Amino acid sequence: MNMYGWNNNYNYVYELQQIAANQNQQIKLLEERINELEKQIQANSGTSIDRIEYHFDQLKIERLEGTLHIGLSPQELANIDDLNIPNPTVQNNPTLPAIYQQSLIPNLYGFVNEQGPAIIQRLSKQYNKPVDKRLEGDMIHDMLGQIPDRVKFYDKEAREQQLTDPSQIESYIADQIKKEIYLSLERFMAKSNTEKGED
Repeated sequence: MNMYGWNNNYNYVYELQQIAANQNQQIKLLEERINELEKQIQANSGTSIDRIEYHFDQLKIERLEGTLHIGLSPQELANIDDLNIPNPTVQNNPTLPAIYQQSLIPNLYGFVNEQGPAIIQRLSKQYNKPVDKRLEGDMIHDMLGQIPDRVKFYDKEAREQQLTDPSQIESYIADQIKKEIYLSLERFMAKSNTEKGED
């Protein structure tokens, strides 16, 4: 077996491990949600509600939750119709060059899975914005889902800057995405903290 075949197998196995880890994390989150729902059903089994009225002018938001969108400004969000998060798999994505599917994207997935929780918790403490494991998992999942699109974006940007060396382009893309992840998380924490303070 030649070195390239070994690298392809290693990358494939690594990617499968990342997918399995993501699925295990999602299964744990779903199990926690099911347990919470079962507790709520047991607690509310004797209660019957005839009519519910909502008065939105009296609505107070106690906790801010949402989706983190890396690299999108509020103006860009307003122009997007559907923000479904794609499944973070690299295979069968013909719009990405093969070299990115074999090394860059798996490396970025590894960065998000390994460094993401620590970054989130560090920023959570810095901005005094509590982040539970469920929200942390949702944020990690959102970031993983956006990586292929951000790779395409920065690949185009690198070529517009006339970078030609493949390793230089790959390094540029990885650096930009890592910076973007950090800045997006920091903006999310700062904005959540500001909105909480305005209540």
